[in-house]
Amino acid sequence: MNIRTDLVLETRNEHTKKISGVTESEKNIGNATLYTVKIFDKSASKNLQKPLGTYCTISFPRLDIVCDTNNIVNATVNALKIVCNSNINNTLVVGLGNTDITPDALGPFVADRVLATRHLSSTLKKDLGLDGLKSVCCLAPNVLGKTGIESYDLIVAAAQKIKPDVILAVDALACRDPERLCRTIQISDSGICPGAGVNNARKELSKNTVGIPVIAIGIPTVIDANHLFETRENMMVTPKEIDLLVEKASDILSRAINIFLQPELDIAIIESLT
Repeated sequence: MNIRTDLVLETRNEHTKKISGVTESEKNIGNATLYTVKIFDKSASKNLQKPLGTYCTISFPRLDIVCDTNNIVNATVNALKIVCNSNINNTLVVGLGNTDITPDALGPFVADRVLATRHLSSTLKKDLGLDGLKSVCCLAPNVLGKTGIESYDLIVAAAQKIKPDVILAVDALACRDPERLCRTIQISDSGICPGAGVNNARKELSKNTVGIPVIAIGIPTVIDANHLFETRENMMVTPKEIDLLVEKASDILSRAINIFLQPELDIAIIESLT
């Protein structure tokens, strides 16, 4: 039975031997571990069933028992620095998902907590002593069933107007291993297909389709039930503490994105403005 997963580490772990066309590294940051996998060969891409690109995976303990998440945030910032161009002055943050369904609400929750600054004039920033504030705008396009408009179309239209240097697309993912549920962050420069985690994939968001680098940021919140039970029903399962887990995961990702996008600002100042 072919059980799909959004996580490159899970497809990588199916291969016990070294794969040609792939480089790997690992770094411990407190209670978090940062794995970096770079796929630069088409045959390796086919073997791992993932597009060419750089994939950073942060693994950490259960969020419902972790009090101090600073190491996880720091590891996430490091991952963003690996996959993103350092010369970013204008960013579009997109929160993909549906706030009516908790496991799918991660993206909009994160976008709501990222500091939006594009509307601030140069004069106002100077008066506030925030000359180094970079331009950031946030968009939560919701889902096709509620808006009647493809997320892809809304994002492309916004990008054509804003002309960002990069799009950070945040979405909930799916995994195979229950031990990775809400305990893994994956960041990649290979783009994303909204809704792919629940087998409802829409148009792909990537540099190839949008013309702008798209950084995919996600945390697995569901697992395919076919992997756990012998059933042909199309079911996805999620942890019973999903409300708490999505809340903490949203806080971690938004803090990391804010720190990465506004390196000259103290995180306390950023959080006071959001």
